[in-house]
Amino acid sequence: MYMKTIVVPFDFSKNARTALSSALQLAKATASPVLVVHIVHESPYKLAAASNEAEMNRLIRLREAEQTTALQQEISAIQQTLNLKFHQGQINAKAVYHPLIVEKIIALAAEKDAGMIVMGTHGATGLKKVLFGSNTAHMISRSPIPVLAIPVNYTWKTVEKIVYASDLEHLEAELKEIIPFAIGLNAVIELLHLDFGYNDKKISPDKAETIIRNSPYQFIHLLLREANLNKPLLKQLKTHIEEIRPDWLIMFTKEKSMWDKLFLGSHTEDMSQALPLPLLSFKKPD
Repeated sequence: MYMKTIVVPFDFSKNARTALSSALQLAKATASPVLVVHIVHESPYKLAAASNEAEMNRLIRLREAEQTTALQQEISAIQQTLNLKFHQGQINAKAVYHPLIVEKIIALAAEKDAGMIVMGTHGATGLKKVLFGSNTAHMISRSPIPVLAIPVNYTWKTVEKIVYASDLEHLEAELKEIIPFAIGLNAVIELLHLDFGYNDKKISPDKAETIIRNSPYQFIHLLLREANLNKPLLKQLKTHIEEIRPDWLIMFTKEKSMWDKLFLGSHTEDMSQALPLPLLSFKKPD
């Protein structure tokens, strides 16, 4: 089933190749178009060496052309390795100069009305001590478009089961965003709620079951699990994921929420090591 354009940021790192490989296989399974993007962010000192603005623009255009060709070569190599064939024009590559990597990728994805941004959890640009690398963490925090983060050593497999970790605060609105992906992938949704006790913002399990029954997708199961406030959320989530054995994890993030602290908290374990499966992140509904 067709999904919207998949945008793949690419920085020529090993993990970027893993993410691109996954994105191409996802595109093949869903007949989706792909845009592979490299953001050229040349050193200002190098550009300052240009004698005038016209020369600087010439150097930028030259670098964009070189990197676009390099992207095309990377795509071709992965296609050959995986023996994947696509319709003409389905897979495109673009290198563009911009000093702000994440902001430019989001803008390009918005221009394409993209359905998903797929990127590796660590790139070549450093700061690997930050969860998912600085750019991926920033992308998850900023992007209004869903972000699929691919772990370093991930090997693609057919997506048959998705765990959607929910706080039951915006269930109906969030399911409306998730279900098209599940339909496109033909995957079961295991709706996992970790119950930390009373929360006046969340709905009751009975109400959740009613919403699930009335949804347009039949393959959704509600899993209620007691949670322990004295144990790290990530460890508890990992335990349940090991039990359920999903192919992807879906979470909704909001600034300063419990989930956001899971992603971006400076003292959190590295998600790519703790949970070696793709994480699809959505922005929480307002």
